[in-house]
This record gives sequence, structure tokens and C-alpha cells, in this order.
Amino acid sequence: MASMVEHQLGFKKESTFGTAVTVDRFLEFNSAPPKFEKTIEQGDGARPGGRVERGKHRSVTATRGTLDIEQVVMSSGFGTMFELLMGTGSSEEVSTDLYQQLFTFGTTNRKPSATIQVGVVMADASGTVSPITLVGAFCNSFELSIAQAGLLTLKSSWVAKEYKTDVTLATASYADDTEDFQFVGASLIVGGSVTVPTSTALASGGTEVGTVTDFSISVDHGGDEGQAFIGGGGLIGRAGVPGRAMITGSIKQEYQSNTFRDAVLADTPLALVATFEGLTDITSGNKPTVQIVCPQIRFDDGLPEPDTENAPAQDLTFKAFDDDVAAQAIYLVVRTGDTAL
Repeated sequence: MASMVEHQLGFKKESTFGTAVTVDRFLEFNSAPPKFEKTIEQGDGARPGGRVERGKHRSVTATRGTLDIEQVVMSSGFGTMFELLMGTGSSEEVSTDLYQQLFTFGTTNRKPSATIQVGVVMADASGTVSPITLVGAFCNSFELSIAQAGLLTLKSSWVAKEYKTDVTLATASYADDTEDFQFVGASLIVGGSVTVPTSTALASGGTEVGTVTDFSISVDHGGDEGQAFIGGGGLIGRAGVPGRAMITGSIKQEYQSNTFRDAVLADTPLALVATFEGLTDITSGNKPTVQIVCPQIRFDDGLPEPDTENAPAQDLTFKAFDDDVAAQAIYLVVRTGDTAL
């Protein structure tokens, strides 16, 4: 028997797109509503007595699943999720019991796919958990954000080949000793000389900013959302092809200097490093860490304005670029006790 707060979310990376696998990684989530989308074609030929559309001329010509997940990022268990979001990932041992995961954009012409299962607790007396399974699910976009005094939060959007209700509910299990990433453990570097991360080293250098209240960064992989083919039963026949990725974000800071004002006006290229640390050491002196690194961003907007109600602030928006020096336009790095993705 399950209560109304005991829904579950499990997933596993697929070896072959659209070939279902049994989910074995489970993460807590705030919301994850799986949706079934169907393309409807309605015949509307003229005939006597035809003022109302005829039911027998309604056809479902294509179907797919979609899913938008919102969850708090935790210190353990997110490796495979980040790999699916970014495209590729690696895990290296930094020192005994300390591992670093490095995620960058994929190098293949397909977005990686997974089987994702959402267990929805029904409102019957026994609290039955009804499984909805999305097969051939791939991520088109995601966002990492933290609000003032908040927690690091991940939102991701998925498209899937199939929406299935006949797959057995997997038994959920969760990593032990996980913690979230709080506002108190966040730091932001914008500008200065930054050394990008490696497989075993975090990014370093740069100029820390001490007046930021809110931060977000989003990745849209572009390209398409898969393709249905004749003979494929109206289902997506391949994973999405990535296109030109757009990396955008926002920074809200209290207006205490003209540094960012001048950067907006001059379209100054700046390095960005957002670091989020947990509170409990993995090993002595080494805390769980999530780090986002963009070798070059430029501000689009965010000039200061007078405010008679609150302290003046700047709502800055930015875009990340290939700087023609670093190997990647964005790096996602995780320090964890997990021995593998």
C-alpha cells in the first residue's frame, strides 16, 4: 500500500533506441507528469447530413510520449541523468573514495535515449501504484537554477517513442546519505581568467561575485524531436538529431557596482563558473560539488533601473558561446562518492 506522496521515478539508459530496459536508477522528484500525445486526422468530406464530424472518420495517425521533470539535485545518483541531459559523461577516481564526473555535449548524431518509468499512486483504498513507462525517451532541453535561499533545482523536458501502461512496476531503491545543494553552498564567478575543468580537476580561477541572489542556466539541444516513418506504426523511428545548441541563462544581482552594466554595454566576453557545494564532506576537505562552467558568456540585457521600493537590482540575461579556445562551450562537473555514473 502506498500513500499519495509515494509516487516514484525510475530510469535507465538504453543501448538501442526504443528497446525497453528495466529501470534501475531512482530519483526523488517534485513533479513528473507523463503525457500521451496523439496526432488526429479528421475526415471532413461533404455529404448530406454532415454538419457534425463523423466519429468513424477520426483517425489517430501518430503517437508519442512526453515528460517534464522537476527535481532537487542531490549529491548521489545523478550521474546517468546528467549523461542523458548533456550527451556524454565520464567518471574518474580523484582520490580514495572521491570521484569526479565530467559531462559534455555528445559526439554522435543522436540524442541518447532511456526508458523512464513513473509510478503514479492511485486514489483507491489500497493505494495501488500504476506504472507509466516511456520507452525511447530523449532530452531536448534542461535548466539548472537556484533562487535566493533556495535549493539547486533541475528541470528537464523529454520526448519518447512510446507511452506504455503494460510494463511491470520496478521496485524502487535509493542511494543512501544523499544531500541537496543549498543556497548557502553556492558561489559564482563571472570574469577573470578561468582554467576549465578536466576529468579529475574542478575549474579554477576567475573573479567571484558576491552580490548575486538568483542564477539559472538552460540548454536547448535544438535539432528535431525524432521522426516517424511509413511502416513504423505512427511511432517515432529514431531518437532526435541534435542541432545548434543554445545555452542561455540569467543572473539577478543587487546593483552595487558598474561592472556588469559596463559588460552589457560593451558586450564583453566573460567566463562563468557556478559552483554548488554540499555541507557534508565525502572525504576530508572534499564536499559534494556540482559545477557549471562556460568559458565565454555575453550579456544580452540587464541594465540597472531606479527602484523606489527595493534595493536596485540587475536582471541580467546571457548567452554562452564557443570561445575558439576551450574544447567545450559548457562543462558540467560533479564531485561525488558514487563509484560510477
